[in-house]
Amino acid sequence: MTLRMLAALAVATAAGWTQPVMAQTATAPSARPSPGDCLWNALPEADRAEVLTAYGRDMNSATKALASRNKAIQAAAAACVGREGAPRLFVQFATTSAMIRAASAQRLAPAGLTSDGLRTLWNQADPAARACFRVNAARVYGPMAEKLLNGETCPDQKAAQTVLAAARLDLAKDTAQAAQALIHFNAIAQGEQADALLAAFVRYGPTPAGS
Repeated sequence: MTLRMLAALAVATAAGWTQPVMAQTATAPSARPSPGDCLWNALPEADRAEVLTAYGRDMNSATKALASRNKAIQAAAAACVGREGAPRLFVQFATTSAMIRAASAQRLAPAGLTSDGLRTLWNQADPAARACFRVNAARVYGPMAEKLLNGETCPDQKAAQTVLAAARLDLAKDTAQAAQALIHFNAIAQGEQADALLAAFVRYGPTPAGS
């Protein structure tokens, strides 16, 4: 089994905005929520519940349910990102990452794995494992992938499975839960990349017209 388990909504293109973006590294949790978490939590609780229910059917249903809330997500973008005019796809990717993390953590709860616990496993993971997840996650960003990775490569695809061992999941015996864990860690990587792109936009993005 490979890491290509996270459904991509689209290939991100950033025409006209090509400032360099450094590879994201694991950091300690901050008091301020990430843009993705802020955007996801900006949706009404009932809407989030409906998206999570759709995830129980399949990933495609979940992403469609989330996409139907795109107007509300984009309306919250300025407050969550920190300025107006953030690229819509970066906003969508950040929100999708948060949704997938919430949904997969819900599916992993019976195994005793929480969102905080999964984040700790990510932060403590072998750097090679995190690199493999980041390389895989960056694919959805198309032309921006090279800037995001900044030369980072995946030395061994099997390295990512060491995170499963730390989570006490066996890929062969706990297939469904192991799949959700891989999806969760891939979503963490995708979310870090989306947040890095949004942070770079805040710092380097073009000045809004009329300013």
